[in-house]
Amino acid sequence: MSDVAIPRRQWSEFLESFSERHRGSLVRMEIHDLETGEDVGSPYAPLKSVELDTEDVGNPRINVTMDSDRKLIKHILFRPSHVTLHLTPGGTDEWLHIQSVNTSTTVRFHSS
Repeated sequence: MSDVAIPRRQWSEFLESFSERHRGSLVRMEIHDLETGEDVGSPYAPLKSVELDTEDVGNPRINVTMDSDRKLIKHILFRPSHVTLHLTPGGTDEWLHIQSVNTSTTVRFHSS
């Protein structure tokens, strides 16, 4: 298994490609609040997209959108600092980790 750190200048292109490859895949959000220590997990739901939003230049965001019971659920990760892709020994995407200002978030694929 290996971790691939995605350079900040490649986030937009990488996340667009990641979304295209995994759109519709079942994923679960695992969120660790860095201030309170609280851990929260979502149920598995189909991934719609993971996008870099730089509309507010001083406060970029990464938006993770999932489709749950015909409703779109958007997780907004403020001021991300690190994006890491974890690969299986065979080189398959296993999970995506995003470090942001107050949270450490993992987008984990459902394992068969």
